[in-house]
This record gives sequence, structure tokens and C-alpha cells, in this order.
Amino acid sequence: MRGLRGDLKLIMDRLIARHSRALEDDSFIPTRARRASLTPLESLIGIILSQNSTDKNAWRALENLLAYYGGRVTAEKISGTDLRVLESLIKPAGIYRSKARAIKNLVSVLSEEELASLDVNELRKRLSSVRGIGPKTVDVFLASVRGVPTFPIDTHIRRILYRLGAISKKTESYDKIRSLVMSQIPPDKLLITHYVLILHGRTICKARNPRCSECPVEDLCEKRGLTPG
Repeated sequence: MRGLRGDLKLIMDRLIARHSRALEDDSFIPTRARRASLTPLESLIGIILSQNSTDKNAWRALENLLAYYGGRVTAEKISGTDLRVLESLIKPAGIYRSKARAIKNLVSVLSEEELASLDVNELRKRLSSVRGIGPKTVDVFLASVRGVPTFPIDTHIRRILYRLGAISKKTESYDKIRSLVMSQIPPDKLLITHYVLILHGRTICKARNPRCSECPVEDLCEKRGLTPG
């Protein structure tokens, strides 16, 4: 992490102190799914629906599915649903055609029991083979539903780590960024670190017009890619 002014754990402790209360408002699909006692399959479908969408719209789409299926979404029900019907139900989440196919692909590859109990390495392999499910979706599911110590990465996280000086380029590989963070952050703090970095990116370290004067780690930030002033 050459160029980083401060220890990444210290930075994250400050950001967690700043943003942790916001996690109580169901800002993320996985936290909301857990509080609603959704099944691993329902939670994963919600995570798929949140791809390139707001969590609010993804939750609306998931609620449509739950209502249509009488309160529970199962692999059998999904398999027996016409693709066009599925598309219409999840339309609020956007990119609904590709997401509907991904959900169909998912239930053809993995059973509900396997999602809940399969060995983590095998589950990662099987999930990664599903067309429409990328590494971030896999890691979000493993971390938030299966409790696996891993670190999902999105565009907010890339941007913040680059600005901090933790990575030398925003296009750094997914696996390299994940390994870097996991080498610095304790396993039991990885998931909250993921959430807090996203909240920080949404509210303060924005892509445009970041609010640096309000940032609790401004003194530790290299501000890479930002115009001085």
C-alpha cells in the first residue's frame, strides 16, 4: 500500500465510527433480507436484483416476487415461471431481462439446500459458473448470508481506495484489491468495512464533487485523481 498515509485499519475504524449508525436504516439488500428472515435463495435473488440498481428498487422487485409466490420464493416456483412473467415482476430493479435470465440460470445450477450448506469453495465455484453472477455478487452472498470472511468490491470501494492511495490504479484487479483489504482488516470487520465504504462513497467521497472537508479521514487521504483546490 505504498503512498497510503495511514494504516487501513485506522482509516476504517474512523469511517465505521462515522457511518455505522446509518447501517440501521436497512440501506442494503442483505441487511434488510436478514431482518425479514428471508431464505438464502431469496437473499441471493435480492442481491442479483440490486446489480446496477438502487437497493430501494431492488427491494420493490423482490417484494413483487414474494407477493406473487405467496410469501416464499423457491427454486421450483422460479423454474415453473415463464421468463416473460418473471421479467415483468422484477422490472422495478432495471436490466430486468438479463436479471431474469440470471435468476433462472441460478436455480438450474444450485438447489436451495446447496446454497445453505455446500462447502464454501465448491459454492464459490458453482456460483461463479452461473451466467449473470459475477465475483461481487458471489462475495456479497458469501459474506452476508453464509458468514464467510471475504470482501466484495464495487465502484465506490475502488474509487475510495484509489483516492486514499491504497491501490495505484482504479482498474486494479478484483482479486488483488480483495486480497489487499483482507490482509489489513480483521475477518470480523470485513463485511461492515464493505458496507461503510459504500456509504462513504454515496454520501461523502462521491465520484463528482466529493465533500472532502466533511471526511473523517481527510488528513490520511492522498486524494489521488482529485484536482487540488
